[in-house]
Amino acid sequence: MWTISINSAINDGRTALYDESCTSTLASTFSNGRSDDPHAGVATTDLYGECTLKHSGTSAAAPEAAGVFALALEANRQLTWRDVQHLTVLTAKRNQLFDPAKQHLWHINGAGLEFNHLFGYGVLDAGDMVQHAKNWKSLPARYHCAAGNITGK
Repeated sequence: MWTISINSAINDGRTALYDESCTSTLASTFSNGRSDDPHAGVATTDLYGECTLKHSGTSAAAPEAAGVFALALEANRQLTWRDVQHLTVLTAKRNQLFDPAKQHLWHINGAGLEFNHLFGYGVLDAGDMVQHAKNWKSLPARYHCAAGNITGK
């Protein structure tokens, strides 16, 4: 609860060597994890203020996702954490994501949405998320049900 689990995908859509399968993963962002192309990395500044393309992995994926969420929140400051979770699921795109080992296939859930235990619902789509966020009606309060203790066993 109160989290959005993000994984990473290589720029060509494959899984990265460090990716882990997890049912909590909601989406992915592109990163550099297998490519031999020196221009395929995530651009950022290094510790010395220089530009680098060596930022990669989930260390790059999480801040990329945070940037997308910030854009959505800028478009609609009334969004709650649950709204952002829903927007993530509804606007992520499968694109060309694939697992070369074919261990983690895509499935259709009960709501008719495609998901994958490595990529979640796909790659974040900042443009689509912002467009949906502009007119998003916040979800009702979360229903919470607490069960009592079972005794006598």
